[in-house]
Amino acid sequence: MRRVAMVIVLVLAASVWPIAHAVAGASAVTAAQAPDALQADFNNDGADDLAVGVPDEDVGGAVDAGAVNVLYGSGAGLTGTGAQQFTQVGSAAETNDRFGQALASGDFNNDGFADLAVGAPFENVGATADAGAVSVLYGSAGGLTTSGGQLFTQPVSAVEAGDEFGRALASGDFDNDGFADLAVGAPFENVGVTVDAGAVSALYGSGAGLTTSGAQTFVQPVSAVEVDDAFGFSLASGDFDNDGFADLGAGAAFEDVGSTGDAGAVSVLYGSAAGLTTSGAQTFVQPVSAVEEFDSFGWSLASGDFDNDGFADLGVGAQGESVGRVFAAGAVSVLYGSAAGLTTSGAQTFVQPVSAVEQGDRFGWAVAAGDFNNDGPADLAVGAPLETVGSLFEAGAVSVLYGSGAGLTTSGAQTFTQVGGAVEFGDLFGYALASGDFDNDGFADLGAGAPGETVGSVFGAGAVSALFGSAGGLTTSGGQLFHQNSAGVPGVAEEFDFFGGALAVGDAGPATTAASPSGNTTSGARRSASTRR
Repeated sequence: MRRVAMVIVLVLAASVWPIAHAVAGASAVTAAQAPDALQADFNNDGADDLAVGVPDEDVGGAVDAGAVNVLYGSGAGLTGTGAQQFTQVGSAAETNDRFGQALASGDFNNDGFADLAVGAPFENVGATADAGAVSVLYGSAGGLTTSGGQLFTQPVSAVEAGDEFGRALASGDFDNDGFADLAVGAPFENVGVTVDAGAVSALYGSGAGLTTSGAQTFVQPVSAVEVDDAFGFSLASGDFDNDGFADLGAGAAFEDVGSTGDAGAVSVLYGSAAGLTTSGAQTFVQPVSAVEEFDSFGWSLASGDFDNDGFADLGVGAQGESVGRVFAAGAVSVLYGSAAGLTTSGAQTFVQPVSAVEQGDRFGWAVAAGDFNNDGPADLAVGAPLETVGSLFEAGAVSVLYGSGAGLTTSGAQTFTQVGGAVEFGDLFGYALASGDFDNDGFADLGAGAPGETVGSVFGAGAVSALFGSAGGLTTSGGQLFHQNSAGVPGVAEEFDFFGGALAVGDAGPATTAASPSGNTTSGARRSASTRR
């Protein structure tokens, strides 16, 4: 099977746990926020808040049931004061649910408080194993609350084993009615007899919150529906044609392009008064560099207006891209928006801009957009979680490409290693990314997950760093590090919790947001790496 090839290469290149764990559950969206929606938070106090997925958290005796921690923003940045932890809403916490593997926020009931959608892609629905589910927590003056919480399973097509509904999430106002809507990926949905072709569903917002009324399910809209495409593996929303309706980008990271296996593709569904539609839908393959085997173009997605022309653009990670003879160094492409929607005109592809391009870095594993220097154009943060730092294998790094009137550029590009803590083997810094204004100073800041971080002697407990924006861009000045043993943060750091495996920033408005590689997250359904990517 095609899944085997990627795993074998990774295992040859690295230590067993961090990579096998990461690849076995790799999902593609990172939560990425539109640069025009920075005032966005769960308690509506002006400072953005950060939701942190802990998908391998044990809940009582339920192993890997999963949890979500919330860190609240303040004038001093993120804080453990008032931090919260939630387990599965609307259903019992059960072994291997992986609640918190994917996250996305939006104001689904349009009350001014950001709400949070949380994927549990390995939730069993009745006797149907790994069908998947999505929970919703609603915002309030006191922050997120379980009051009015909801649980959704696949709303249109049949609930089937292994669909992994909730593996990826993204919010946007697809019908422009003032209520944020939610797109949900089920990348391993079988379409007829076509195994793991993938599907994406849309749940629409209302005064009562998300509802199945008018819900839709889409399969790959332009190219043929094929075995193992994994359509819906990553999701991001943005108004690519600037018509007032949010549109949806959906990655099919394992799409074969001709005879080129796992090259990857990205499709776009456009918004309308009736919601998402296949009218005018598009599919793109890698636009600049050659389409090659195992590129996984569409592994991660983030939208932002990188050239500040009023049209949202789309950043697309291809973490499996080989750069010359350097296998799986990774790359990121940008497709620019226009009145006709996304276009390959002016498209760009970037490799790691500051540090050396090395084998297995996986640059493009996670992406997030935000205006870090507050100059108008959005900037793009890119994770390379398997980057070796000095002799520290898989420590991870995050690079930043800055926007300009001409789009993204390597001018002034930066690369960061772990902030607020020691750089260590297997940290996987940059595995998940999310952008928001945590200190409410007008500059976007960056949350970066290092879910493999060892906390004290607790291996793989996980951590999240915050890098703050400034006129000069992101900076390590005032950088923060949080884990479950940090003051005020609920929970206890435990082995393999994977705290930071998914991230999302509250988006109070129904404008465009991207969400979670599934947020880039780990799955960890205890299937072998050879049977689940």
